[in-house]
Amino acid sequence: MEVSRGNNQHGILKTSHTRFLYATPCLSVKIYVEAYGCSQNIAETYMLAQAMGEIVDDPQRADAIVIGTCVVIEHTENRMMRRIRELRKYGKKIVVYGCLPSARRELLDMEVIPITTWEWEMAHEILNLDKSPMDEVFLWDAIATIPIANGCLGRCTYCITKIARGHVKSRSVEWIVSKVKEALQRGAVEIRLSAQDTAAYGRDLGTELPSLLNKVSSIPGKFFVRVGMMEPRETLRILPQLIEAYSSPKIYKFLHIPVQSGDDEILSRMNRGYKVKDFENIVNAFRDRYPDMMLSTDVIVGFPGEDDESFENTLRLIERIKPDILNITRFSPRPKTPAYRWKRPSTNKVKEWSKRITELQWENMNRRMERMIGREVKVVVPSRGKRGRFLARTINYVPVVLEKAEIGKFYKIEIVDMESAHLIGRILEEREVV
Repeated sequence: MEVSRGNNQHGILKTSHTRFLYATPCLSVKIYVEAYGCSQNIAETYMLAQAMGEIVDDPQRADAIVIGTCVVIEHTENRMMRRIRELRKYGKKIVVYGCLPSARRELLDMEVIPITTWEWEMAHEILNLDKSPMDEVFLWDAIATIPIANGCLGRCTYCITKIARGHVKSRSVEWIVSKVKEALQRGAVEIRLSAQDTAAYGRDLGTELPSLLNKVSSIPGKFFVRVGMMEPRETLRILPQLIEAYSSPKIYKFLHIPVQSGDDEILSRMNRGYKVKDFENIVNAFRDRYPDMMLSTDVIVGFPGEDDESFENTLRLIERIKPDILNITRFSPRPKTPAYRWKRPSTNKVKEWSKRITELQWENMNRRMERMIGREVKVVVPSRGKRGRFLARTINYVPVVLEKAEIGKFYKIEIVDMESAHLIGRILEEREVV
């Protein structure tokens, strides 16, 4: 991108918040970017940065800095504020995107340029850019993340993300399909459809998630689709059609559906809009059709009103459903939410509960991984792993680490060992299809 000058002789980008001055007005603008939080926020942050200019990996070389922020819990919010202060030492203009300026704008001073989540689609107008973030595609290795909607339909009593993201606003099927096609042309083999609640997609457009999945999976090419997090309340509404849409061989048999608690009274206090049995019905329906499906869920420990009995109900639920992934978060009171001032369980009690449920999950996970050793499976390699290795995925989205592979390739492998939360694989042959 070149700086949009018009009649301006100094290369100043005028914004609704401040003025954006570059020292080299006729050259491509260099952008340093950091992004935090959910996959959607990371994708939108990079798409914004790409629309602004050329991304560089050193803030000292940059003309400006973009940071995508998250405020889901207090610890993360504090980390965001600390990082913004650290980045200011480089003396660059800083664009702060994401949930921090959207939900906690009062924490930001006039020396940064805030872009809220609802301003993202028009950020090029605010910053006077040549391109819109909507024109961009975010690829990480051979993974493309497509933000299909902003916001949700829930009103959870603890959730500051609702304040930051608002009511659901879906992006058009045509735009999503065009982004998928562009990503495939650029070498993507994994498409991640991301939103706060993918099951709410299309409610404002007169369409539904299963219809979108059918259209995306009908696009020619060798690729897999990972459907992002969906809330139980909205999933129940479309369950039969959704399960059928998952039958496409291009869709990972992976379900991320947060339960948050295994106790109906706590779910009511959270205003989640479903009961424990509803959640189990969803899981059982998917597993009846796809027995090896990978299940990911989330639990909040220490929500106001939780006691030993309600925690035991959550523990028993996890024992019954045995999720492959369990994201455990200790309750963090967030400003502007109803639960902010509610009385909470003691810190020691929450630590005890967290330890017990974490130990249970490790036991479940280790047993499942042990059963996988010795199997021959087909995988795709969408990304690099750590320490020079490669991360492969099975059709059920199970992660398998390979020592030697090529990003974007499909292989038949044998699972030979396990390591932490990953399996270790050995390539048997490269395959054209999975």
